[in-house]
Amino acid sequence: MLLPDPTRRLARLLIIPVIGLTVAACGAGTASLGSNATVTAAPARSAAAPTSGAASTAGSSPSGSSAPEASGAPAGGDIPDNAVFLTYHATNPAFSIQYVEGWQVTPQLAGVVIRDKDSSETVAVVASQADVASYVTTTDLPALGAQAGFSLTTQDTVQAGGAKYRHVAYHVTSSPDPVTGKQVPMTVDRYYVPGPGGLAIISLASPDGVDNVDAFRQMIESFRWS
Repeated sequence: MLLPDPTRRLARLLIIPVIGLTVAACGAGTASLGSNATVTAAPARSAAAPTSGAASTAGSSPSGSSAPEASGAPAGGDIPDNAVFLTYHATNPAFSIQYVEGWQVTPQLAGVVIRDKDSSETVAVVASQADVASYVTTTDLPALGAQAGFSLTTQDTVQAGGAKYRHVAYHVTSSPDPVTGKQVPMTVDRYYVPGPGGLAIISLASPDGVDNVDAFRQMIESFRWS
């Protein structure tokens, strides 16, 4: 079942606070996340990065999240090279995607929000679109533009895991930290993956200056419609 007014929901999805379920997963076996989701252990990372398609610009997969901080200091939100990945399975709509062990998992009615303190991985499924490129330009980007600090950096097509997806990358300001009130400039890579369950919109976000290219590559390449 798809949520009403999905565009408004997607515009908020990356910056909503995550409340509730925390997965304490182990390297083997299966953990229950409720009636429509499970978690299993995931294989090691793949080697090849997503590559830009014919309509893309150079160096855009993923895009801005690979830039180092100007100060040279390590940034919060960096995913370590030895991170363990698990696989999240949803059944309605049916899909799976890998994420970093220890990240907080919050199933949604038509997707999932998975995050740590600084970075996030979200899947939101909307109705199937006859023209995905038109949907991105005329519906999704205008909704994203309402977010604080929004600045579009890339709009293209990339190849990941043997498939080509529409992709946008942009900067946005995070919602205030509930304790400190601090807001952080974020870089987001957003992929549009059509399939039998609808159009999956996968958003991978980290603070500006954090290099999560390898981990984010594994996440987007791991996505499967079931």
